Amino acid sequence: DMALDHNKIPSPADVETILKPGRLGRRRATLRRILDVCFDLRGKCVPALSGDTDLNLRFVTKCTIEELGVFVLTKLREKIG
Repeated sequence: DMALDHNKIPSPADVETILKPGRLGRRRATLRRILDVCFDLRGKCVPALSGDTDLNLRFVTKCTIEELGVFVLTKLREKIG
């Protein structure tokens, strides 16, 4: 959240920390905010982990944390690398 508050893109390491098992109440909200602020993505934009890219997009609010996290990491690595 702090990187986003300062108009910076969070690092993939930050997102990996968010995705570690454990209690973290704002995990989904933070991942949604990264997609919105950094990539202007909302709604039905997350591909299912099964690999059906455009055919099986899921809503940010309905996908699993794992699906959301993998998608955010992929987008960050594309933008940084």
